Order: sequence, then structure tokens, then C-alpha cells
Amino acid sequence: MKTQKVKNPYVISQKQAEDALKENEERLRQIEGETQKLRMFVEQTSDWVIITNRDGNIEYVNNAAEAISGYKKEELIGKNPKLFKSEMHDAGFYKRIWEVLSSGSPFVDIFINRNKKGELFYIHQTIRPLKDKNGNVTHFVATGKDVTQLKAMEEKLNFLAYNDILTGIPNRNSFVERLNNEIARSEYREKLFAVAVINIDRFKYINDTFGPAFGDHILKIAAERISVALRKGDMIARLGGDEFGIVFVDIRRSEDTAIIFEKIRSDFLQPIRLKDEEIMVELSAGVSFYPSDGKSADELIKNANIGLTKAKKLGGNVIQFYTLEMNKKMSELAQMERLLFRAMKEKEFQVHYQPYWDINTKKTVGMEALIRWNNKELGSVPPSRFIPVLEETRMIMDVGAWVLRESCRQVKEWVDKGYKAVPVSVNLSLVQFKQKDLGEMITETLKGCGIEPNLITLEITESALMQDTEFTNQVLNKLKGAGFSISIDDFGTGYSSLSHLKKLPVDNLKIDISFIREIAHDPDTASIVTAIIGMAHTMNLKTIAEGVETEEQWKILRLLRCDLAQGFYYSKPVPAGEVEKFLK
Repeated sequence: MKTQKVKNPYVISQKQAEDALKENEERLRQIEGETQKLRMFVEQTSDWVIITNRDGNIEYVNNAAEAISGYKKEELIGKNPKLFKSEMHDAGFYKRIWEVLSSGSPFVDIFINRNKKGELFYIHQTIRPLKDKNGNVTHFVATGKDVTQLKAMEEKLNFLAYNDILTGIPNRNSFVERLNNEIARSEYREKLFAVAVINIDRFKYINDTFGPAFGDHILKIAAERISVALRKGDMIARLGGDEFGIVFVDIRRSEDTAIIFEKIRSDFLQPIRLKDEEIMVELSAGVSFYPSDGKSADELIKNANIGLTKAKKLGGNVIQFYTLEMNKKMSELAQMERLLFRAMKEKEFQVHYQPYWDINTKKTVGMEALIRWNNKELGSVPPSRFIPVLEETRMIMDVGAWVLRESCRQVKEWVDKGYKAVPVSVNLSLVQFKQKDLGEMITETLKGCGIEPNLITLEITESALMQDTEFTNQVLNKLKGAGFSISIDDFGTGYSSLSHLKKLPVDNLKIDISFIREIAHDPDTASIVTAIIGMAHTMNLKTIAEGVETEEQWKILRLLRCDLAQGFYYSKPVPAGEVEKFLK
């Protein structure tokens, strides 16, 4: 039987081999072409593409990433994307990235980065983990769009929604929102706040006469000057046209708003200039208070506008409160401030001196310098009426410095005349006490007058000392180190603790007049004074009784071993010329 030859299926002819080779080469060319297209697409796309290994080190950067970041490719290869870190994201942001990627999911968010110049840029970025066939992550691919311009546009639109485009300050929307927030806060904190609506007097005339460009310039300057005059926490907004709104927060007294408005108005004493034009600008204002004048933003603004209308009817350049009672108080306060300002210029103030004497010998051992004001319109004005206004307006800084200079000059004059030198006490208000250069100012004043520090005693009230105990200690130690004596005035009214008092570098306690007034009639008061004197002596401090007016008071204080006394029983405050009889 003849055997048939079977064809081997694994053996191919030469032609078949050549055809297969050609087919493979064609497929490779196609793959290479597609790969080249993909590479060109990735290189030329406007999206940024960065590929890192599983450790986060950069292996590939496309042209867009190079352009957006400002770094060259060779500067980025091998580096970690932390290079772009802007510190605008917290640690939690980066923790979330790794939690998501570790789960095998892509992470998508807007990244705020910094380019090579240190400028911020925003990338809406997707980071995907790449896995091999076994499911192990080998690389991370980050792709994203530069949305910096979109974010800038978004921020600009948001700014325009809540800010005035001309002046840059908040607009009415922001103002109403802030009012609603303050109302919510006040319900829990029981704090008083005020709303003012301020208008530029004759603005339409100014705009029509000098043109809109000058009018816009005035609005910008007005916004700047008002902003500077406000306290921290207050808010200014442009409500429309030439109308500005102000929120005065945490008002202690209603009159405080009048004080701030006077400061604003004083800033407009300087004319506003633009090119060759110059004009004086005056303001009018209406004020309402929460909650007495309204419990909603609309009510408060409406009632402040009623006050503004009143101000306009009075001729402008004034502030009017929604209530008649506050109008009257404001008018008195504004008048007092103007008169005090004039008093400084025209030298209406005087310094009188009230001696204090040894409780046993009745010899003069010192005196207190006290400011007096005799006004042409008001006559002799009590210090209790004008000193609070000086403090509120901070004019006390200049007036207090003048009292110190005048006292030092007078002491030098007495010394030159051969009188026995006794120390003169000068009062420091809380406003003065907080001056950064207080010690230097006092020391330079004494040097200029040619007297020694031991001839000046500095007095500050107990309540003022207790406001910031750490600051108080620093200032008093500095003054004490310079050679000054220190007295605590109005002692017994400020609730200072014994432990704190022991730390203060003071020499004298002045017992408040309210205790001395009742000492002869009220056993409890006498007991308090006894305790104060005993405590002071334990700490090697001298006690000075204020307001001693009768012989009976003097005798009781002598029995209680008080050291010194001051008051009408010995002498009222007198001009410098009359003091010399005590010094003799």
C-alpha cells in the first residue's frame, strides 16, 4: 500500500513569510504613526500634562506645563511636583489626594500653584494612577487646564458685586449684609452699634461746575479720608452717588459717634485739589442706633437718612441724630470740641496748684498741678466737663504735654527764686499713659526746663492702671527707673488686687475723695480708709487723703495715721503767684 505524504501546517513558504513580514512592518509603521500623532498632540495641547513615577518624581512634562509653570523641562525632570507648592492648601488637602489615589480613583480639584517667578496660577487638574497588567500602580498622570484667568474674572465679578468700582470700598450690598451680621451679633452680645449716612454738601453744584472728573476725584478722596478716620472694626461703604454709609461697632456711648464724625470733619479742613482746581468740602451726617432707632438694616438706614435730612435743613456741615435728645447732646459736644480747639490756639488754659501737707505738722510737702479753663463764652468751665472731651478727641496728648511743660517751668522758677523745692504732681490720662514715647517725652521736657526728676510726681488713676496690668508694669518701671515718683490717684475705686498692687513700683496712694467725704459720718467708710492706710504702710507706701474740707476730717485722718492730706481745709487750687506763700 502506497503511503500518502501529509502537509505540515507549521511550515510556510518563503512567499508567505515575506508577506507576513511586510504585514508586520506595515502594522509597526501604523503604530509608530499613531504614537507620533499622540506625542504631537500631548506636546502641542494647551492642557498641562505631567507624568510622575510611583514615588512622585517627574518623568515627563509637556510644552504647556513648561509654559504655565515657567520652568524648563530639564529643570523639572526628576523633581517632585512639590516644587509648585504655594502654601495656599492645608495639609488636609494633600492627605485627601493620596487617600483618593490609593483607592485607585482619579483625584480632581483646582490646584493653586506658584510658577518660577513666585506668582500664583490655578490649574483645574485631574491626577490618575496608571497600573500594570498585575494591577500595581507604576505612574501618575496629571492633566489640567490653566484657569487662572477664569479665577481672576470670577474674583473681579465677586468684587464688583460687593464693592464700589469707583472708590474701591464696599457698596450697598456689602453694607446691608454687614448690618444684618451686626444685628445678629448684637442679639447675643448686647452691644450698641450705630449707622451713619454721610453726604457731601453741595456735591451737585461741584459736579456741575467742575465736571464729572473732578466729582469722581472728590468721591475717591472722601472715601480715603473717611476710612482713615474710622476705628478698627468700623466699616465704610458707598451707598450711591455722593452718599456714604458707616457702621460704628461696639459703641460705649452714643456721643462716641459725634466724636468720630468731628475727627472725620477735621480731616476735610484741607482742600481737595485736582490739577489747577481746588475746593473745600464739607459733610453732613445722620445717625441712628441699634436697637433704639431700628431693628432691621432698612429701618436703621432709613432713620439715619432722616437725621441726614435734618442736618441738610440746618445748613449742612453738621451731624444730626435720629432722636432730639441725642441731637442736643451732640450739639453741646461739638461746640465743646470747637471751643477747646480754639482754647489751645489762643492759650486760654492755666495751671493752678493745690498744696498737700503733712497730716501732723501741716507743712507743705508737695502740690498737684491742675488745669483750669476760663472761656469767653462759657466762663469758668469745670474740669469734669471738658477733660473727658479732651480725652475722647485725643487733644489731651497736646494739652497734657503743655501742662507738664508749664509745671516744670514753674518749678524751675521757684527754685531759681530760692524757695524750698517740693515735688509737683502731674496727672496722666489713660490716653497719655499709652503713648509709646511717654517716658522719653517726659524726660526731654524736664531736661529742657533744667529740673531733676525727683521734683515731678506722676499720677495715674487706679482704674486706668488696671486696664492692662502687664503694660502698666512695663511703663511704670521705666518711669520709676528714670527717677520719677509715682502716685495712684482715686485709690479705692478701681478694684485692684493686693497681689497686683505689690508688684507696682508706686510711692503713694491717694485715697479717693468719696471715702474722705463720708469718713466722719459712716463707720463703714472709716473702716475702709483704715484698711487702705494699713495696707499702704505694710507695703511702705505713703497715703494722701484727697478732698479734706473740715477740721473733723483732718483729725480723724491724723488718728488713722494717714501721711498727707489735700483739700479746701488747707487750700483750694490757686494760681502760681499765690503758691509762693506756702513755699515760704
